[in-house]
Amino acid sequence: MHSMYFGILRSLLGKIGISEQQLLNNTALTVADTQSDVSFTAKQLNTLCANALHLSKDIQLGLKVGSQFDLPSQGIFGYALMTSSTVGDALKLLVRYNRVILPSITIELKSNEGRTEVLARADYLPFELERFYCELLYAAIVNSRHILFDAPQTDFKLELDYAAPADKTTYEKVFGPKIHFNSAKRSLSFSDGSLTTPISTANPLTQDILQRECDRLLPLESHRGIIAARVQHELLQSGSEFPNCATMAKKLHMSESTLQRHLTKEGFRFQQLLDKVRYRLANEYLVGSALPVVEIACLLGFSDTTNFRRAFKRWSGMTPSQIRERGR
Repeated sequence: MHSMYFGILRSLLGKIGISEQQLLNNTALTVADTQSDVSFTAKQLNTLCANALHLSKDIQLGLKVGSQFDLPSQGIFGYALMTSSTVGDALKLLVRYNRVILPSITIELKSNEGRTEVLARADYLPFELERFYCELLYAAIVNSRHILFDAPQTDFKLELDYAAPADKTTYEKVFGPKIHFNSAKRSLSFSDGSLTTPISTANPLTQDILQRECDRLLPLESHRGIIAARVQHELLQSGSEFPNCATMAKKLHMSESTLQRHLTKEGFRFQQLLDKVRYRLANEYLVGSALPVVEIACLLGFSDTTNFRRAFKRWSGMTPSQIRERGR
């Protein structure tokens, strides 16, 4: 799936004389590997994109990659987004399949004064690489309006928490005039009203089938990494008493700092993996059982239902009752 990013980078940087092998330096991949639909691990994708930034010396490279983003090239996950009913539904799925599409960043939706913000961050990455991914994401979302929506002028506003470059031409070409630099946050926001905009390729029946298949494939994606996969496996086997990071490290016969270092290299933090497992189990309990929400919250290690509902809304963009109703 991530071969799409390599293809775009190869095309863009090839024009300035940068070779495929230079892009792949230190990824443990060869040019021959990329001839098939190779799925880069999070670490390999980070190395590839860091190489591209270093070789091109272009801080706005993320914008240029995102502007060439093509949803159908994301395979079944892209088609799941395309068959959503509304802009809001597609954004919720983007959060749900965040780690498949862009494994090294965290994407969240947040409601704020009549607008819904798409927040993106990767606190453990170097600033230049985090900026690359965030700008790639925002440019891809805006670019996808022309693929998805009958109303391409969907209202949006971009806020960035760093200074404007001397030349803002690329930003204005991608986002138009609604850009605010030196903001207190980094977000792409839409008016709540615009989230009800219908998607031209919506197909509820197909979308349901695709989403079920995506959910089945999600835990199999290779970008999780070997250590992250072992952590998730242990968490799933732990019942309702989830171990903390220190206890998990002992289970895996390593120090806590070593575990954190391995997870960082694979593009994860322990809390992200715990949340992923909790979200997966929460869905199974809500849809596959009649357990009251208060009991589900207890099984997932939450001290009260309020904290569980708040966390579940953050993970999925929906409340537990909405998920349960949809699963009936």
